[in-house]
Amino acid sequence: MKTVLKGSVAICTLVLLQACATPTPPPPPPQAVVSLGDKVCSDTISLDGAISLTPAKKMHDYSVITEVDAAKKCLNLNGVSGNYVVYSLPSNPDNHTITIGGALDTYRTFAPIISLLDESGKITRTFSDDRYTFLGGIYGVQLRPGQKEKYILVMSNPKLVGTKTEALETRIAVSNGYAYNPSTGYGNSYNTYRGYEKSASRTFSHEGAVAVTIQAIKGKIGLPDEK
Repeated sequence: MKTVLKGSVAICTLVLLQACATPTPPPPPPQAVVSLGDKVCSDTISLDGAISLTPAKKMHDYSVITEVDAAKKCLNLNGVSGNYVVYSLPSNPDNHTITIGGALDTYRTFAPIISLLDESGKITRTFSDDRYTFLGGIYGVQLRPGQKEKYILVMSNPKLVGTKTEALETRIAVSNGYAYNPSTGYGNSYNTYRGYEKSASRTFSHEGAVAVTIQAIKGKIGLPDEK
């Protein structure tokens, strides 16, 4: 009997200690990275590890988010250097529309230069500065690849890095409630939605998230004849 009681006390003590433990606070949102430091960049684009924009299942639209951090490769291109990531396009690339760019984070936005590449990795076209705009939660472009374009290169733009943007954003706050009806003895839960505006300041960065959404014009992604 004593052994059982001791075991019970030990378990209760452990539970109490776990319940009273202070939870580890989440890390703060990352700040903009405005310099590559002493990072050594390559003069050639590597297609190794290109991220596929073809989903595992048949889909009409598909989204991918890629974190570009210090571990990503960097590239020397046209006199500038930046971190980069490469995406491989599905079959029948001209049957797709793509929205791609730097995702708006809490304090930073990845500063993109976006180019299309052919099968060998040679640049076929690069989007000029006037093509970039804010598209919902990203800063980037919308495009339709050509039939011979097989990859998308997204590289950080050192000419844009360090630039700050200020915006007044509309956000939705949701609160939960419960209403009790004494005449029936039952109640219902409900949600209340409230819109409000908040000022947001972000800095363009060499690091951050790249967001891509690809949509099939006909059929499914990579399968234009699929119903």
